[in-house]
Amino acid sequence: MRNVDSLGTGVEEYMVLGLGIDTGGTFTDAAVVDLDTKKVIAKAKAPTTYHDLSIGIASAIEQVVRKGGFDVKDIYLVGLSTTLATNSILTGKGGEVGLIGMGWRPQDDWVLGCKCARFVKGEFDSLGRMVEPIDEEELAAAIKEVANEVDAIVISGMFSVANPWHEERAAEMARQLTHLPVVTGHSLTGELGIKERTVTGILNAKLLPIIEEFLTAVKRALTSRSIMARILVFKGDGGLMSLETARERPVETILSGPAASLMGGKALSQMDDCVVVDVGGTSTDIAFLEGGFPRLDMEGAIVGDWRTRVKAIDMWTCGLGGDSLVSLSDVGDLLIGPTRVVPLAIAATMKSDFKERLLAVQDTTFYVIGKSDLTNLSVNERKVHEFIAVNGPSTLYETMDGVREVILVNDSIKALMKRGNLQRTGLTPTDIMHLNGDYVRGDKEASRIGLQILAQKMDADPVVLAERIMTRVVTRIGEEIVKKAMADAVGPMPSSKQADAMLHAAVGEKTFPRVSFRTTLDRPIVGIGAPASILVGPLAKRMDAQVIIPQNHDVGNAVGAVCSEMTESVSIEISPVGDKFLVFWQFSAPLQFSHLEEAVSSARSQAERHVTERLTIARAMDIKVKVERVDIRFSDGYGKEMKFVNAVYIRATGTGKPSLDESQAR
Repeated sequence: MRNVDSLGTGVEEYMVLGLGIDTGGTFTDAAVVDLDTKKVIAKAKAPTTYHDLSIGIASAIEQVVRKGGFDVKDIYLVGLSTTLATNSILTGKGGEVGLIGMGWRPQDDWVLGCKCARFVKGEFDSLGRMVEPIDEEELAAAIKEVANEVDAIVISGMFSVANPWHEERAAEMARQLTHLPVVTGHSLTGELGIKERTVTGILNAKLLPIIEEFLTAVKRALTSRSIMARILVFKGDGGLMSLETARERPVETILSGPAASLMGGKALSQMDDCVVVDVGGTSTDIAFLEGGFPRLDMEGAIVGDWRTRVKAIDMWTCGLGGDSLVSLSDVGDLLIGPTRVVPLAIAATMKSDFKERLLAVQDTTFYVIGKSDLTNLSVNERKVHEFIAVNGPSTLYETMDGVREVILVNDSIKALMKRGNLQRTGLTPTDIMHLNGDYVRGDKEASRIGLQILAQKMDADPVVLAERIMTRVVTRIGEEIVKKAMADAVGPMPSSKQADAMLHAAVGEKTFPRVSFRTTLDRPIVGIGAPASILVGPLAKRMDAQVIIPQNHDVGNAVGAVCSEMTESVSIEISPVGDKFLVFWQFSAPLQFSHLEEAVSSARSQAERHVTERLTIARAMDIKVKVERVDIRFSDGYGKEMKFVNAVYIRATGTGKPSLDESQAR
């Protein structure tokens, strides 16, 4: 932003601005921030448009530029955070993936998330020594077989982090034999655990088309508005990465949005010790901040039912948000989430007769168009998608009647929903907020009809039911805070009727005749997200805790996306084997040393060099590397720690300030 200085010399001063963009499950937020003072200059919010992400992104950018009154040439940096990866995993969306497992087979109860899998010869042991060579004819046949059914291939070999040669050779063959993207397990993590490493690879492959669509949409929207700033992507560990890295390792954007909200919560509240609660449309994310720094989950991020090997902020994520489905359980209990749906108030804006159809069918479940990309759809899926695209929100029976030539229409609808081509409608907390006048963006009357339909099923008064729904949402958020704190202290809470009742009481919804409960927190709750004042604010009266809803909380994720540094991290294991010490490095065969300190010195050097090189390639400045050594000593049978070292972990974390795009240099 150009200003003539106060002395009137005519010398122009430039404000260095950053544009933060967060594409969430419901809204796309944009915020322009002074990178020196972290002051929010302008902000905007637009609905996330699943059928074409660029529409929502362009709308948010257009609004923030129009509101700000600044010169877009003063935007030097664009930071992107997104909950798309997290939400895609929670809802089962993404590309189809084929797995080539080498030297192992899954246990019967393992769920890996791939469409098809083939398991072939080729194995190393834990010391990186070859146990079984590759049968290249068998491998080639397996690759060709899975390639016919999927969008990407994952190669995951036993102990590939000790020696990656088999994975690298299999990946080379897969690229030669197919046109598909290929992901290797060792390239994403150096941690042991064949199941978790394989799941990480599969999730990464599933996310490739989703993140590519997101990045393409952002670049198109920025270019159309002559914003030529450098673009970086927020990672789940609270740092930034380059576009190239994001395209290669999209799984690292798991918990990107929540991580950005945590850093945004810190920036907006100026609190170093707090619990940040980010309430979005699809999920609620909770994290504890201590001393200004988030704690990382070194075991790997957990999203839904999936344990990954992705290092991310230790975030508690649950399927609860403004657009969560309000429904009844089999026994008539009120349920909220985890399914995300299109609120009735929003669906009514898609078709003029939607309210009349709600009244006619006395049901809130309709199907609407999501993404318009029809790649890899079957003939039947295309017919179903085309019918709904032409006719607007449609029930299952309307769709069945409209495409009578399609057998098992419900199966096609499920497949389309999994890919994100279709979404369903339903009553949500967002609808109740419309009725209460707390939020008005859609058709209030459609929300009223939906509430009436559910009230009739429950034989309840609609006004009382609306209050009960909002009370339950606030209760659920408070319960998740308690569950997160308890999990950190003693492990996950057991699920039982008694435990649930105690949780209800602990956050003020339930009382008992002879005993009372009240939760006390040792730090403030900072609410982030558009509905934070409505859904987090009431916790101040429910719990013994200060609740802070900071200014600009509605774009906290976007603010956080431009208030961080670029980061890289790596972990190297050293293990004693006989009279030697082996250094396990995921990008090469093990290195052998005669003395522990020699092994430690080598590992430190490799780790520091690796993160420095990656940050340098990513054009980071003022690079700083922190190297930690963790000695693992097992206990004897009496609980006393033994003197000799069982393993040593060398962990290096590098940080650096993002350099500005050369096109922006003055």
